[in-house]
Amino acid sequence: MRRPGQLRLAALLGALAAIVFALLLSFLLYLLLGRRGSLAFHDFDVAGVAEGLLFVIAFTSALRYLRSALRMPSPTLLSFGLVAPPTARQVAAQVPRVESAQNIQTLAENRIVVVEERGVPIGVTGLTRERITSWEELVKVDGRAAVTDLRRVLAHEKLVVVMEDGKVAGVVTQEMYLGGLWGAVR
Repeated sequence: MRRPGQLRLAALLGALAAIVFALLLSFLLYLLLGRRGSLAFHDFDVAGVAEGLLFVIAFTSALRYLRSALRMPSPTLLSFGLVAPPTARQVAAQVPRVESAQNIQTLAENRIVVVEERGVPIGVTGLTRERITSWEELVKVDGRAAVTDLRRVLAHEKLVVVMEDGKVAGVVTQEMYLGGLWGAVR
């Protein structure tokens, strides 16, 4: 899982590469047309319009390719890395942690509960009816991971446990992710 800082750097380098690629193609067309175009800065002519159109098409195509190749959120790429997704820890919903003997009352008040035995997590209840999902079955991610990288995991899992320093920091559910991460687990 990538961190937001890594996404920022990849977006900056990717967007700059797209601009260089588009400018290079436009320059090659300028040379091919006998140095007449100049992107229509001097005179409005067909050669300049063709260079500008080639720049736009090349830049857009390069951005589309980079977005899919780098699995990059569009706002991050288009802002040259100024806008980065938050970390999983920032969006993780707090869930109660209870001893296994107490979970019935807490589950009645909360939808998802981390079940512990002597302070050690043994599972999560609330995902499926009348069952505690084993701790080993759950997907756990580092709290510093970019939340956009959870998409691949949440496509197959109902819930991701966010860990920080070996402790449960919260959970991110499919519903929260699809709902824009504004929802809370209740």
